[in-house]
Amino acid sequence: MNKWNNFIKELSNLIFFWFFGILFFFIFRIIFIISFHKELGKKVDFSDYYNAFFMGMRFDSTAVCYFIMIPLISLLILSPFNKFKIIRIIRIIFQYLFLILSTLICMVSLNYYKEYREQFSNFIFLGLYDDKKAIWKTIVEYYNPVLNTLFTFITWLIGICIFIFYEKKNSIYKVLIKIKPFYGKISLIIILLILFIGGIRGSFTAVPAIRKWAAVTKNNFLNKTIINPYRSLKYAYEDFKSLNLLNGKNPFGNENIQKEYGGKNIDQIIYKEAQGNTIEKPKQIFLVIMESYDAWPLMDKYRAFRLSDNLYNLAENGMHFVNFLPSYNATFYAYGTIVSGIPYCGINISQLGTIHDPYISSIFKQFKKLGYKTNLFYGGFLSWENIGGFSQYQGCENIYSGVDAGGKQDSGDWGVEDEKLFDLVLNHVNTEEYTFNLILTSSYHPPYAINVWKKGFPYKTPEDFPKDMQKYYDGGMNMKELGHLWYGDFAIGKFMEKANLKYKSGLFGFTGDHYGRRFINHSPNLYERSAVPFILYGKNIPKQKINIPGSHIDIMPTLIEMIAPKGFSYYSFGSSLLIPGKKYGIGFEKVIDKDSLYYFPKDELISEINLLNFKDKKISINKYSDDYNKLMRLSWQYTMKGNSLK
Repeated sequence: MNKWNNFIKELSNLIFFWFFGILFFFIFRIIFIISFHKELGKKVDFSDYYNAFFMGMRFDSTAVCYFIMIPLISLLILSPFNKFKIIRIIRIIFQYLFLILSTLICMVSLNYYKEYREQFSNFIFLGLYDDKKAIWKTIVEYYNPVLNTLFTFITWLIGICIFIFYEKKNSIYKVLIKIKPFYGKISLIIILLILFIGGIRGSFTAVPAIRKWAAVTKNNFLNKTIINPYRSLKYAYEDFKSLNLLNGKNPFGNENIQKEYGGKNIDQIIYKEAQGNTIEKPKQIFLVIMESYDAWPLMDKYRAFRLSDNLYNLAENGMHFVNFLPSYNATFYAYGTIVSGIPYCGINISQLGTIHDPYISSIFKQFKKLGYKTNLFYGGFLSWENIGGFSQYQGCENIYSGVDAGGKQDSGDWGVEDEKLFDLVLNHVNTEEYTFNLILTSSYHPPYAINVWKKGFPYKTPEDFPKDMQKYYDGGMNMKELGHLWYGDFAIGKFMEKANLKYKSGLFGFTGDHYGRRFINHSPNLYERSAVPFILYGKNIPKQKINIPGSHIDIMPTLIEMIAPKGFSYYSFGSSLLIPGKKYGIGFEKVIDKDSLYYFPKDELISEINLLNFKDKKISINKYSDDYNKLMRLSWQYTMKGNSLK
């Protein structure tokens, strides 16, 4: 009887542990929704909340059961030997492990979502290659570590008090101890095991709680709250691993890639010949990759904010491609794609790009072949993402960094002010030499350290906005963030004032590296949170607003087809935006054409937005899936295995 009483007591504590864990994640989900409630939209049905919380509970149960598993096994194995002291110690250790780790992962998840609009993604593991010192300083200066630490300790304290208080309670015990007969005890243990198996699967049916079936509501934001942080991190790691294992299978299809392309090497597949130049060969080419610069500030709808006056004027007097996608959602993905010419397929090539032979599709190699000296100007340190070594290996002849501009990183720890970077360009690009100059800015980035009001930013409060623009703003960006968006354009304007006079035959290109992850309100549509600008400006560049679809891989072939003589041979995964009949542009998990933009994250329904009326909907079939997978399959092969199709 003593053994059975002790068994029931420990079992009661385990059952309480499970309920505590479920309640913990329930409260987390409520805090999550309240913290970002503006993303909910105007109309959310009760059924959506019910479905989100019920499906979320299934994922929560799996997470909690992993913490319960060892205490439960120890209870079943050690209780016949009356080792209840050991059983209790094991259970208490896992209770506190759950409390400590779950609080930390939930706190990190909320802050990660604030930046990337995902609980976790494979980017968190790719960030291991990033500048860790700069990341840490950004966290310290921008993400309220004191407040986060305070909430963490308060949560720990409350959880510890609850566990201590319940150790002395017998409410569950009083119910279970009534089970007396032998068969009743056996039945209890069997039911316990069945419940545990169902709990760790998140289901008693044939279909467990998995990502594929998680999006059970009509609301995109609510769907993001369903999978708890543990499972979200697990899926993020699986995505990272499936894409980044050198010995792994191609995640974009199991087709025999040699048979698919007739045994050719990749350089034979992406070989192209120029159709003949459309403008006189410019002496200098400047391609500016703007940090976090998205397309929405250039839209007519938001023109009156006047956040991008200089870029808008360049677009009005040059070629403006409005249906244009970035490679993905972070700076080096854009930089790596533009430099290597290879579509981003989920792999950070900052280190891999120096393992294989230099990519034959490298933008530096191809412009060197056209007679240009190649230069890189970057406002930060060359150790960031191995950008110096990567660029040099891919053929860049001269590399300049923030150190060459004085070394003071007044944009936080990510780089010098854009003005100083552009002055560095003006001081080093010779008017008499043919040069291709790639410029990567860094000022529009947390912790937003520039005094933008001193530079002339006109807004201090939302009431300062033009009256017809105030309706669009709900605090999605604060004034400092908006000011840094404005500053990126301001610096370009100052640069172009001088560059137009100094480089009279220069060709200038401007694009954003990725969607800035911030918007004036909390409900940007799919286009507003996806597209980046691509603008070409210079001598003999016609004035055109163009809806021919494209992406970062199309920049290089577009420039080459503009300036290269007929028959010039080059290598590109993309195609020129000037060749008639171009059907679509491809970014990671997205495709854009003249009429629509499609987004198809793994194991979720496809989002489509009509680019004429900006109405969106969910669809089940992606008409570009074969083309997308074919391109990504080839990209993954070249990135991971090199030129050979073996």
